[in-house]
Amino acid sequence: MIVRKLGLLIILLFSTVNKDPLEELEALRASYPDETVVITKRYQNYDIKIVGDSLKINVSHTEEMAFLGDQVGPYAKDQIYTSSFYTAENIKAATLTPGRRKWERNAVEDFRTVADDDNSVFYDDSEYITFTYPGVKKNTKSLLTYDAKINDPHFLGSDYFASYIPIIDVKYTFTVDEGVKLKHYFFNIDSSEVSQTTTKSPEGRNIYTFQLKNVPKVNFEPSSLAFNYRASHMSSLIESYVDTNGKTVEVLGDTDDLYRWYWTFIEGLKEENGEEVKRILADILSPNDDELTKVKKVFYWVQKNIKYIAFEDGMRGFVPHNGDYVCTKRYGDCKDMASIIVNMLYHAGIDAHYTWIGTRDLPYKYTELPTASVDNHMIATYINGNDYYYLDATGQYQPFGLPTSMIQGKEALIAIDKDNYEIKTVPIIEKENNTHEDTFSYKIENGKVVGSGELSLKGYAKVFNTYRLINSTKKSTDEYLNRALNRGNNKFFIDDYEISGLNDFDTPIKVNYEFRVEDYYREINDAIYFNMNLDKAFSNATIEKNRENAFEGEYKYINKSTSTLEIPEGYQVSRMPKDYELKGKNFGFTMAYSQNKNTISLKRDFYVDYLMMGPKEFEDWNDAIQKFTKETKQIVILKKQ
Repeated sequence: MIVRKLGLLIILLFSTVNKDPLEELEALRASYPDETVVITKRYQNYDIKIVGDSLKINVSHTEEMAFLGDQVGPYAKDQIYTSSFYTAENIKAATLTPGRRKWERNAVEDFRTVADDDNSVFYDDSEYITFTYPGVKKNTKSLLTYDAKINDPHFLGSDYFASYIPIIDVKYTFTVDEGVKLKHYFFNIDSSEVSQTTTKSPEGRNIYTFQLKNVPKVNFEPSSLAFNYRASHMSSLIESYVDTNGKTVEVLGDTDDLYRWYWTFIEGLKEENGEEVKRILADILSPNDDELTKVKKVFYWVQKNIKYIAFEDGMRGFVPHNGDYVCTKRYGDCKDMASIIVNMLYHAGIDAHYTWIGTRDLPYKYTELPTASVDNHMIATYINGNDYYYLDATGQYQPFGLPTSMIQGKEALIAIDKDNYEIKTVPIIEKENNTHEDTFSYKIENGKVVGSGELSLKGYAKVFNTYRLINSTKKSTDEYLNRALNRGNNKFFIDDYEISGLNDFDTPIKVNYEFRVEDYYREINDAIYFNMNLDKAFSNATIEKNRENAFEGEYKYINKSTSTLEIPEGYQVSRMPKDYELKGKNFGFTMAYSQNKNTISLKRDFYVDYLMMGPKEFEDWNDAIQKFTKETKQIVILKKQ
């Protein structure tokens, strides 16, 4: 819900003609005493005209910011996105400084066009027009206006009411010809909270206005969901229009329309012949392989032999290359990797399917918003009876049958044929499938703790650690394992280790290691005081009480640990902590101590069971963590006999 802040009738203030600039700024500062900068207005108008059998879409944008504090330097730099789909032009920007009863304008003269520096994309036709407002300081304002052309009616996009900066007045207007049918979807805000009006222009065109005033800023907090999960915004689409010949042209009325458009990107690709594809299939498949084995072999071949390189060049951001092209080049983006899997399996006599999907960075569903905003990724899907295998070869070390973590819980749009598709939700992988299991034993020797153990990593725990360990130098591996296995204190050392299972995606990673910890336990008179919780993971991992945003997790998992202490000769157990168990919704743990002749063992398991944890769950989380932290401080006391 948007909390409205009336302040000092700010909107009326800005409508006052010739208001003294400094008085204007002081009124703003009184309403926003803790803010360095506020957006005083953000207006955008979409002008949609029917021209022949197509649409002409122009955008005009106006934005003004007021700088109220001293640390405003970072806000002096600005940029405007432009690409083959959205072409920005007629850019005007200026810094406004207070003069006598009016604002003085200092125009920006230097505009530079730079490539989008998204490191995840090898080639991208999108660019940014960058510039710096001159002389930005406290008690100045910035003003930006520009026009843009949307070159495809499928890409109307999203408009945000909120920002990381408070906004006083935000307004989106759609001026459209009669016959243009629009639809608007609201996210993180109820549509009733947005002022909506419909009027007519003098020429008889429809004008739809959406306005919101005094919008609080969206706070940034670490490990939060993406901005579009939290900020109020509106996604708009063109359902259809009637061209000048009276024909109704469907654009994006529903998911059927979206799929019909998407099908044009992949039509015929599955069946294309390619000699290189056939040669590879003959090399990797055996006549005795069953169907699932063939799918697995093709997936692993693509994963290991096709290098992932992202391309976003106009429609190449949507249209895959054919399988033989990808096979010959040995590289491609997500669409290309899906394409070669589908094509190879087709020539192996197996039906697989192109699949569009959004990663967890996107909050949308096809069943709620039938636009290209829902997805940013493509995979292949193999269906075997009731089992769906989501084949994402961009996950370089992903085991067959385990979807990449970034698509868990997301809707997948699966292409069956020209007229049919399925929408299936990728399962969220349960914690029991992602385990970090550490078994180690140790003894007290010459004032040190000396021991050895074996760490086993399965599921996503294996995948994420593989990225850190495979093809690493010995130095970086040493440093990583010292951090990952760290226990006791900062005087923990790994003296030797051996890693297995890194290159076999179907088996766990195993790390066998020898370690020592210095200055860990306390010895007073004839007693040794020893904390068997050498691993301090999640101790004191409470959440700040004033946190506003939900926590996002990468995957659910269980951490299992069994540690065994050899009782020093001549000592006996004087005190052993009680067992403890707590089962919470998002976090739980068990601790169980036992003695067997001359050893004491601690079996400690804890689990993390969320991908998203909301603020209402923080109190229970903190309560569980506090209990866990208390139990990790329990001491075993050994006394001389």
